[in-house]
Amino acid sequence: MVLNRDKSFLQLLLHVTKAVTSSLDPNEVFDLIVREVPQVVGVDAATLRLLDSSGKKLALRAASGLSESYLKRGPVDAEQSVLQAIAGTAIAVYDAATDPLIHYHEAARDEGIKSILVAPVRIRGRVEGILRLLTKTHRVFDPEEKEFVTALAEQCGIAIENARAYQAQRLQIGYLKTLTEIGRVIRSTFELDAVLNLIVRRLPEVMDLKACTIRLIESSDGRLQLKAAYGLSEGYLRRGALDEELATHYILQGEPVVIPDATVDLHTIYHKEAAAEGVASILAVPITVQDQPIGMMRLLTKEVRFFSEAEINFAMTVAEQAGIAVVNAVSHGKRTS
Repeated sequence: MVLNRDKSFLQLLLHVTKAVTSSLDPNEVFDLIVREVPQVVGVDAATLRLLDSSGKKLALRAASGLSESYLKRGPVDAEQSVLQAIAGTAIAVYDAATDPLIHYHEAARDEGIKSILVAPVRIRGRVEGILRLLTKTHRVFDPEEKEFVTALAEQCGIAIENARAYQAQRLQIGYLKTLTEIGRVIRSTFELDAVLNLIVRRLPEVMDLKACTIRLIESSDGRLQLKAAYGLSEGYLRRGALDEELATHYILQGEPVVIPDATVDLHTIYHKEAAAEGVASILAVPITVQDQPIGMMRLLTKEVRFFSEAEINFAMTVAEQAGIAVVNAVSHGKRTS
């Protein structure tokens, strides 16, 4: 066994725990995990995959010691080793080039991967990912080593949970600051364009979006007209009307709509245009005044994303502020006319 027996497993566990809890940035924690764990376990490479926001697919979050071609070989969700790890059991594979528990045997041979240990990563008591340790020499992982790596993965899960909690707190602070800023502008001006342009620029910053648009229903013809946009090309903005989209129907009934993949979703109609623009997911929320829909706000991302409840609630709150801005602008226009 390659583990340094001069140090106890406990000392190594404390070393990794100290390292991965040294940061509260989730991405830094991911990178620390795949760098630190291989060093103490004596393996050549590591990958960390976590369930995506849909809770159904594993997404690669960090890797060390592996080529890009190997990392892009394909999804591993259906591998038996992964399924067993997701079920909560650490699984060791002696020969990755032939073992039926592993897919992509040719890729393993090309990469020189011999043995693999897959351990579950638990976050808040639930398995939400896997840690894979890979060697370039054949190796038998004994029960004690499996237990040790499982404990390491548990500590990694705690570090990830802490980092996510800190990030969520920072996001909430950012949301509050944004709402305060928008509210201040609403109180200081009756210029609707100023408020709407502020919203479409600030939301991509605070929510890590590609773009944001606001459309309002024109009183003359009852159709949606673009009033503010940020992060999109003129060609995409001019692709056509959105009034006939199924998503628009639900939005104008007062319901938010999440579109995970704008290139194929039946709620949208401009699939080719979305693909060409690099639009992956869309969150669309209604803008209402006294419970009557007067428009919609769309939040667009570069990568497929399943918006959280907190994100949807924040977007709905901002849309309410947009509605207030519309009322203020109309009221001011009546008073000055």
